[in-house]
Amino acid sequence: MNPNKMKKLYFYRKIIFVLCLFTTSFLYAHGSLSKRIKEKTAEIEKHPKNSTLYFERGFLYEQHEEFNKAIEDYLKSEELGYSKYLLLHYRKAQTYYHNYNFYKALESSSLYLKKDSVDVKINKLHAQILVQLNKHQKAIKYYSYFVNNAIDINPNDIIEYSTIYLEKDKNYTTALEVLEVGLQKLGIDIFSLQLKKLDYLEASFQIDKAIEQYNYFILNTNRKEFWYYKKATYLSENNKNEDAIIAVQQAKFAVLALNDKFQNTIAIKDLQSKIYNLENKITIKN
Repeated sequence: MNPNKMKKLYFYRKIIFVLCLFTTSFLYAHGSLSKRIKEKTAEIEKHPKNSTLYFERGFLYEQHEEFNKAIEDYLKSEELGYSKYLLLHYRKAQTYYHNYNFYKALESSSLYLKKDSVDVKINKLHAQILVQLNKHQKAIKYYSYFVNNAIDINPNDIIEYSTIYLEKDKNYTTALEVLEVGLQKLGIDIFSLQLKKLDYLEASFQIDKAIEQYNYFILNTNRKEFWYYKKATYLSENNKNEDAIIAVQQAKFAVLALNDKFQNTIAIKDLQSKIYNLENKITIKN
């Protein structure tokens, strides 16, 4: 069999294997939840006035993404006098949010905040709800509190916070400032934040800073050939053809510096084709 065909076949088999593992895990998790829901339902039949059981089954339904049933159980739990009201309000807000009932979600999150305004997780959820209701200015206040006070924020939190400013008024300046805060908090080399920074610089036509950002990736990644090509493409798109030609040559040299094992991969062969096509395109433009 042709070596390239063998590589493709091996690649597709790996994808199928990973998908099978994911599907099996997903089905097992939901199967386990279904079993636990049945068990909880049997308990409720024995103790129909137990508010805690309804709350617990509601959470199982929520995890199972049966949001209407989850809400029914949460409301029944509340009717029966469930004592842990704060957690109940949070679960209701979260479930309404996932069920796209944002006004009801806001009602529940507001009740929680009245009793505990310093809880970071409710501030984040309240902000997410406000965003869905196009109340971005109010959302900023709550998400800002979450980012400044949460101990375990992650890069996705920072990115989500930055997008609130963009959705509000396309404020790339502040969105970039948010990313910088995230890089200071989480570490300067958080790839997803640096990548989002590049997106924002390009979208806001900050060409020189975007070029600097491409240089950051070239300096801080092992596979420089891809980033040289991306930089060359960006330079060409912005009519910096002389610089683009230099970046093209750097991409070609970076490919040649790879060992034979990498040079003969489908990805690198495809990249080489793109590099030469870009080179021809720039030459024609000149």
